[in-house]
Amino acid sequence: MKVSNSTVMVGEKLFWILAYSACSSTMIVVNKLAIQELPLPAVVSGAQLIVSALVVAVMQMFDKSTMGPIDKTKVISFAIYTVLFAAGLFSNIKALMLTDVGAVIAARSCLPVIVCLSEWAFMGRSLPNSRSTVSLLGVILFAGLYIWSDVGLAVQDTSGYVWLFIWWILLALQMTYGKWMTKIEMTQWERVFYTNAFAVLPTVALFFGTREMEKMHDVVFGLRWQTFLVASCIMGVGISYTGWRARSVITATMFTLVGVVNKIATIAFTVIVWPTEASFVSIAALVCCIFFGLAYQEAPAKKDKKDQNTAATSGDQQEVAANVEQL
Repeated sequence: MKVSNSTVMVGEKLFWILAYSACSSTMIVVNKLAIQELPLPAVVSGAQLIVSALVVAVMQMFDKSTMGPIDKTKVISFAIYTVLFAAGLFSNIKALMLTDVGAVIAARSCLPVIVCLSEWAFMGRSLPNSRSTVSLLGVILFAGLYIWSDVGLAVQDTSGYVWLFIWWILLALQMTYGKWMTKIEMTQWERVFYTNAFAVLPTVALFFGTREMEKMHDVVFGLRWQTFLVASCIMGVGISYTGWRARSVITATMFTLVGVVNKIATIAFTVIVWPTEASFVSIAALVCCIFFGLAYQEAPAKKDKKDQNTAATSGDQQEVAANVEQL
């Protein structure tokens, strides 16, 4: 039996989406355990970045095809991506200081909509069909229901909305720009290397800016935090690679939606396993949010006028040929 290319493509997309989702969900748990044992966020994230970059560097030593030559296009592109990432991280922290988790979840749930419009306006994608539109609206609706029934929504003042909006726009730009970067000719391991290597410097600045150096004196060295730190570094390599692979085979909107569904699924898992304060409405809202997210279909690329004229001409020729045969 011959397998069509479309079937292979769907299978490849599904595989990398599931692989990325598995790494993302596991990463959240491992990072939480690592932070509990080693309460130094910049150290944990910095270790993940350095290890991920070093893994690629070591691979390059044994296999020269792992990375191509360094050029200006790659360096500038990833420098811009790192700036967007760092700015997004800062604005996210500011938003959390002035709002609450419910506000951040609400903004994140609406993110696929702005990314979808960005792809339509700048990346040659069509607008989503009716099913996908309902999917996106369903995610927003049931995420909002969960927030209303469980975590609530609190914003201190106007500055809270401003920083929330800034973070939202920066994250949308990062998602759209990240998809554009997959068009640059380079290996997936190169993307892993540049992403992590370029992020080390901002993390070092964060390390000194938050005075984690002073807190290191209080750390009790032991096997538990070392184990969790190593596990988080391994997962850091996994999520970097699977993230870029998934991003390269799906649209920016789909990648963004996968991230939203992953977060909602993690919350749902936590609520179901530890249901001390969870209501039926909040659990149902989370489950519905996941199902609506799974219903999304990628928007196809736009057909330019040349393709449309070619298709119209071909259709006219077929119609003429059919009329001749009838005569």
